[in-house]
Parts: sequence; C-alpha cells; structure tokens
Amino acid sequence: MSVKSTLTSVVLVILIAASSAGDIGSDESTPITDGLRKVEESFVKILGQSNHVLSFARFAHKYGKTYENAEEVKHRFSVFKDTLDFIRSTNKKGLSYKVGVNQFADLTIQELQKTGGLKEAAVPRSVDWNKRGILGPVKNQGGCEASWAFSAVGAVEAAYSRKHKRITDLSEQQLIDCSLPYGNLGCISGRPSRAFEYLKSGAKGISLETDYPNRGSLGLCKLNVKKSNVNITRYVSISSGDEEELKRVVGSIGPVSISFNVVDSLNAYMDGVYNSSECGSALKDVNHYALAVGYGMEGGVPYWLIRNSWGPGWGVEGHFKVERGKNMCGVATRASYPIVA
Repeated sequence: MSVKSTLTSVVLVILIAASSAGDIGSDESTPITDGLRKVEESFVKILGQSNHVLSFARFAHKYGKTYENAEEVKHRFSVFKDTLDFIRSTNKKGLSYKVGVNQFADLTIQELQKTGGLKEAAVPRSVDWNKRGILGPVKNQGGCEASWAFSAVGAVEAAYSRKHKRITDLSEQQLIDCSLPYGNLGCISGRPSRAFEYLKSGAKGISLETDYPNRGSLGLCKLNVKKSNVNITRYVSISSGDEEELKRVVGSIGPVSISFNVVDSLNAYMDGVYNSSECGSALKDVNHYALAVGYGMEGGVPYWLIRNSWGPGWGVEGHFKVERGKNMCGVATRASYPIVA
C-alpha cells in the first residue's frame, strides 16, 4: 500500500454492507492467539499502548493486513481512527442504517475507488452544510486580496465544527501574516493548500479571531503558539478537475476549499445557477478561492453551492450557485480540505 495518499476514509464505511454494523470494530471477543498477540506487540511498539491500537491490531489480524514499514502502520492507524470517529458519530444520528468496521477501514477514498467499493449511491443527491449547523457567518475579505486565506479558514472551521460539535471563529490574519515562507503572498495571492501546510508543519495550529484579529492588510507575524486553538493533522488535495471526487467529499465529509476564475459577470451575481463562456478552468486562470458548501439541482441544472468571502450582502446571503459537471470557471481545478485534530 502507498504511504503517499493522505485521503481520509470517513466516507467509506457508508458504502459497504455493514455486517458488523452495531460494533465499531474493537472485536473484544476475538480469541488471543499467538498470531494476534504478535501483531498487538508489534503495533504497540510503534504506536504505544491504547484501546484503539489494540482494536487496530485485531482489525489487521482479522483481515490479514500487512504493512511495509512503521510509517505505513502509523498512516493506516490514523485512517483507521478517523473511520472509528465517523462510525460513532454516524450511528448516533438514528439513521435508517448502521455503519461499522470492515475490510476497508484502513483505506483512503482513492484506494477504495480502485477496489470498486466506492459507489455513487452512497453520496447524497443534494447537500447544504449551511443547514446542518456547522458553519458560522459569511465573512468579508474587504480590500485584501486574500480569498485563499478565507477559503482555508472556512474549511478548517467547518471540519472542526463537524468533529467537535462547536462553531469557532478562526484567524485569517494569522495566515496572511505568517504563511509567507510557505509560498503565500499576503494580500496579493496564495493558495489554501499552502495555508494548510503552514498550519500542519509550521504554526502547529491556528488562533481564534479574537486573539489574532483581522487588519485587512499584510503585517508582521505575531503568532502566540500558546493561543493556537485548532490544529490540523494533514490535508487532502482533490484530483484537479475531478468533480465526481469533489462531490463525494462535499457530500460525505464536508465543505471544501475550491478555486475559481472570477470574471466581471460574477461581481453582479444575484441569484440562479451561474455559468460563463468567458471564464477559464486551467490552473493559470485561477484568481480566487472560496468554499464549496453543497450541491444540488435547480431547474434541471446541476450546481455547486459556493460560500464566497465578499460579505453576506453579496449574492444570496454571501453564496452563489455555479453549474456543476463542466468544471465551470475552474471550480474543481484546485480543491483541498483539511483533517483537524
């Protein structure tokens, strides 16, 4: 198995017939054979002693999993833990089905696609994360051309809210001031993926807006590590231009940072499903970033629901719909999302 893919598997268990659905996979009744004991001992040496590690060992032993090295064990364990979190939260919702651990619990979305296990039927026909109580108010980037920072923060806030059941207001200004070493250029240009890399590797977290307030311009980095409030463990870049993959993630995991080529007609948008023959979809055309918070159909036209950073007075309460299925204006050209701690 490759250790390069960092896609989370939180969606995968929805897709599978869950013969063990009532159980999250600890499988405490598994007899302690010599083979299982050896797996447990080897995993404990790499990962430390915990109930999750023992569950992971039982899972690996039950399904005959083998990993190439310690790094892959750590990666697969991280994916496995995300799966357990997803199972717990999903089964608490009182849905008409249950989910549980099976042989796919350590696989990422991309790997599961290769097995044929990822089915379109698992993805909702429509979704709007605004209606699920995980998003705060629409923000306004003002005169600072840092849509990349607002897009990145929006994705982190949504992921944190969904995981921890608490909406938080995080600091775009920290990204604007502090992520220059990662290739972002303050109010001139940047990318959400670079912001995620900074948060993962450099800052070790992002501050609350109240601790690092927005100034609307580039300033000196004044990060107080002790006040970093939210950490991300990794981030996922969606295959460029792949709207089906983007749909699966938005539908099953949550809001995603997306790219866009803004042309004049979008500035005056008021309602409806936007499309344009003037915008481009190549990497060189990208000049703006926003947050995909849903999708659906309107008048027979499939659309993405996009949360912008131009304030709640623009568009439809700060949002716009753009035609889906054509990578319209590069909506899926450069998309990514974070995994929060």
